[in-house]
Amino acid sequence: MSPVTPELFQTVTTIAREQGAGVRTNFTKTVHRSSYPAIDPTRPELSQKGRTVLITGGGTGIGIAIAKSFVIAEAKTIIIVGRRENVLADAKRNIEQEAQKAGKAAQVLAQVVDVTDKSAVAALWSGLEDKGVVVDVLVLNSAKFASFESLLEAGSDEVWSTFEANVHGPLMMTEAFAKQGGDTPKSLVNVATQAIHMFEKSELIIGWHSPGYGLTKNAGALTIQQIASQSDPEKMQVVSFHPGVIYTSGWKEAGIPKSFFPFDDESLAGSAAVWLASPEARFLHGRFVWSSWDVEELKTGEIRKKIDEDLGFLKIGVRGLKGADRDW
Repeated sequence: MSPVTPELFQTVTTIAREQGAGVRTNFTKTVHRSSYPAIDPTRPELSQKGRTVLITGGGTGIGIAIAKSFVIAEAKTIIIVGRRENVLADAKRNIEQEAQKAGKAAQVLAQVVDVTDKSAVAALWSGLEDKGVVVDVLVLNSAKFASFESLLEAGSDEVWSTFEANVHGPLMMTEAFAKQGGDTPKSLVNVATQAIHMFEKSELIIGWHSPGYGLTKNAGALTIQQIASQSDPEKMQVVSFHPGVIYTSGWKEAGIPKSFFPFDDESLAGSAAVWLASPEARFLHGRFVWSSWDVEELKTGEIRKKIDEDLGFLKIGVRGLKGADRDW
C-alpha cells in the first residue's frame, strides 16, 4: 500500500473543494451543517433513556460526537470500542466530561476490540452476556480508509483487508447484536459515506482516487441493507447514513486547515445518529440518507411519497433498472 503524500492529498482535496463534491447536496430544499431542533437529542421523542449503546470506532472523531449525543439523549450506558487503548481512554474521559457538564448520569465504558478479529468480537459479546448487558443500539462507525491507488495497484491482499474491516467486521458485530436475548426494540445505525454512491471522478474526486474505500463501504452498506430487508423494524430498526464532512484528526494530520472546506459540525452527525435510532426514523428502515438532509422534508411531501411507494428508493442497486424493467 503506497502512502498518501501530503502533496497528493492537498491536490485532490483542492479539486474536491472546487467541485463541491461531498459537500453540496440539493436532495432536500433545506440543508443543515449542524444540529437543529428536529434532531436535537434533548427532544423527549428522541429519548434514549435506559438504553445501552455500543459504538464501534468510538474513540475518535465522529464516534465521540455520536457518543456525546447519546449521552445528551439520556442513554444509560455508552460502550465505545476500538483498537487503541490510549485513544479509548482519552475518549472515555472526554465523553464523561460531556456527561458531567450536561448533568447526565450515563456510564461510559471502553473496551479494546479489533472488529476484524472473530475471537475478539465473540469475546466482547460473550462478556456482555455474562454481565447481563443487552445492547439496545449498535452504531457501526469503525472503518478502514483505502490507499490512493487503483484496485489493481493496491493489489488483492490490500483490497481484501479493507473488505475485512468495512464488511466482515460490521457483519460479525451485527450478527452478534441481532442474536442477543431481550424483548426490547433494537436500533442499528450504520455510519456509511457518500462514497457508496459517488464513484465517478466528476462526482467525488477523493473517492475516485481511493476506489477501495467506496467499493468496500458500498458492500458494507449493501450487507446492512440486505439484513434490514429480512428484519422486522419493530424489533430491529436499521438505517445507514452519511455523517457529513466532519473535520477530524485525519484532516488535521494531512495539513488541511479547518477553513479549507465548509465542514459540517460534529453535532450534525451525533444528533442524526440519535434521531435515526428513534421510532421517528422507522420509515427509513433499510435505506440510506445524508445527515444534512432535512428530516421534516424526508418525513412529509414528495420525498416521503417516494419512500412509501418505491421499494428501491434510497437503496443500493443498479441505476436505470427497477426490477427487470427500465426505470427511465
